[in-house]
Amino acid sequence: MAVANSLKYLILSTSPRIGGNSDTAARYVETLLKAKGDGVFLNTSRKKINPCLGCNLCSRDGRCVQKDDMAEIYELLPQINYLVIASPIYAMGLCAQAKAIIDRLQPYWAQKYLLKQSEMQQKRRKGLYLLTAGTNFNTVFTGAEITLKYLNNVLEVEEFRIVGFKNLEEKGEIKKDPNNFNRILEAINQMGVS
Repeated sequence: MAVANSLKYLILSTSPRIGGNSDTAARYVETLLKAKGDGVFLNTSRKKINPCLGCNLCSRDGRCVQKDDMAEIYELLPQINYLVIASPIYAMGLCAQAKAIIDRLQPYWAQKYLLKQSEMQQKRRKGLYLLTAGTNFNTVFTGAEITLKYLNNVLEVEEFRIVGFKNLEEKGEIKKDPNNFNRILEAINQMGVS
C-alpha cells in the first residue's frame, strides 16, 4: 500500500462544543503548525462517524465495511507525521466523539496483528493529545491515557505528549491563563515538530 508524503499533520478536534476549551486548544495548535507544512484540521463533532459495530469483518482484509465520514480519517492517517487529538474529558474518559474514532481504528489493529501487513508501519508518527477537564481530580486523565496508549500502538505513534488542563468548566476558560498555551507550545517544541 503506497503512502503519500504530502501531509505533515492531522488535528482532530473531537469536542461537541465548538469554541470550547479543547476546541480552542486544537485551534491554537493549528495556528502553530500551519507554518510547519501541509496539514488538515477536522472538527469531528460535525462529521458522521458511527460507532464500531464489533462485526470483525475488518479482520478479513483490514478494511471497515461502514460507509461514513471515518473514511476521510482512514485516508489521512497513513500520510501524516504528527497526530493531534483534542478532547474534553467526560465521565473520566475521552468524549464519545474521540472514543468512536479510536474504536474505529480496529482495521489497523487487524492489519498489524492478524494480517501482518499494516499500512501504518510504513512510517512512525508523533502524537500530541490535549485533554481538558472541568474537575481537578488526580486521576481525571487516567482513563483517557489508557485509551491513548492503545491508539499509539495501533497507529505506530512512537513519541507522544499528553497535555492535560484541569478546572476548565466554562466555555473558553482555557484562554484566561496564557500559561495554558505556553504548555502546548512547549510540548510541540519538545516533540521537534519542524
